Amino acid sequence: MANVALRQIRLPKIEEEEGKNSTVKEDPLINFFLTEEIRKYITPKENRVGKINLYGTEKVYNTIGHACVLYKNELQQYMDYDIGSYCDDDWNLAQKLMINGCDPLPRRRCLTRASIEYQKPYPNNESLWKLPDNKNVRWSNYRCRNFDCLQSKNPKRGYTKCTGCFEMEKEKLKWVTNSSLSADFMISDVLKIKPGEIRIGLDYGIGTGTFAARMREQNVTIVSTALNLGAPFNEMIALRGLIPLYVTLNQRLPFFDNTMDLIHSTGFMDGWIDLLLLDFILYDWDRILRPGGLLWIDRFFCSKKDLDDYMYMFLQLRYKKHKWAISPKSKDEVYLSALLEKPPRAI
Repeated sequence: MANVALRQIRLPKIEEEEGKNSTVKEDPLINFFLTEEIRKYITPKENRVGKINLYGTEKVYNTIGHACVLYKNELQQYMDYDIGSYCDDDWNLAQKLMINGCDPLPRRRCLTRASIEYQKPYPNNESLWKLPDNKNVRWSNYRCRNFDCLQSKNPKRGYTKCTGCFEMEKEKLKWVTNSSLSADFMISDVLKIKPGEIRIGLDYGIGTGTFAARMREQNVTIVSTALNLGAPFNEMIALRGLIPLYVTLNQRLPFFDNTMDLIHSTGFMDGWIDLLLLDFILYDWDRILRPGGLLWIDRFFCSKKDLDDYMYMFLQLRYKKHKWAISPKSKDEVYLSALLEKPPRAI
C-alpha cells in the first residue's frame, strides 16, 4: 500500500565513488537540519523506473530559501508534525520565515486547519462589496476577532498599512471618483489609453482586493499580492471572489516573460525601500510585462530629498510616459504617480 510505503521511506544511504574511500556525494545541506521531514524534502527525488520526466531530468529537486539556514530552529519547528495529521495553526510562523528570506518554504504533509464554522462564501454578485462572514476566518493569530474590529477608528486593530481598507463604503470610492490630488488616477482614464488591450494584470501592494474588484467590473482579471500583516488580507481578497497571491518582496514573481498587460503598485513599496532592492524588483516587473503593457505607479511616497533618486529608478527603463504627477503629502514628503508604457524592444 502506498500510504505504508511512504512512511517507511528512509533517507538514501551515502554513496561512495568507485576507487575512493568515503567520498560523500550528497548535498551537505541535507545533514545541516535535524528534522527528518526537512531532510526528506530537500533530498533529490529520482524518477521511478529510471525514466526521464517531463522536465527532461532524472531527478526532481525541491527548493527552500537560502536564508532558511539562518532560521534553523524555526524551520525545524515548522516541519515537526505527524504526517497525515493536522498542522499546527502556525501560518504566522510560516510568514515570519518567508519575510526573513526562508522563501520558498518546504511543502508539508499535514492537513491545514480551517475555520470551525466555515460558511459558504457569498455569491459573485454580492461578495465584491460586502464584508465576509466572520466565521470564515481563523482569528486566533490576529489581534482582532472579527471584521468590525478591523475598522480604522479602532486603535487596537493590529495593523497599520492600508488603514480603512476593510471598510467597503470607503473602498468603493477608490479609482472611480475624482480627487483633488493630481496623483490620483482613475481606472477609466487609464483604460482609455489602451482600449480593449488590458485583459490581465498584477496588483503589487497591500490591500483587500479593491483594485482587482474595480478592474473585474471592466472585465479585467487582476491577481493581487498579499501578506497577512496583522490582518486577514489574503482571506478577505479570496472571500470577495478575487485571487490573492501570497508572496513577499524577496521572491521572483511566478509569471513567465512578457505576459502581463498591466502592473499596478500602491501602498507597499515607498520611500523606505533600498534602491538596489527596488532595482531588482523593477527589472522583474519589466520581465513579466508585455511589450506595450502599462506600469502604473500609484501614489508612491518618499521624502522630497529622495525624489530625484526614485524618479531615476522609475525612468531608467525608458518607458513611454502617459501620465506623470507629483503632489505634496506633507511638509517633507511627496506622492509620485506615473503611468508608463513598456517599449517593444524587438531585438
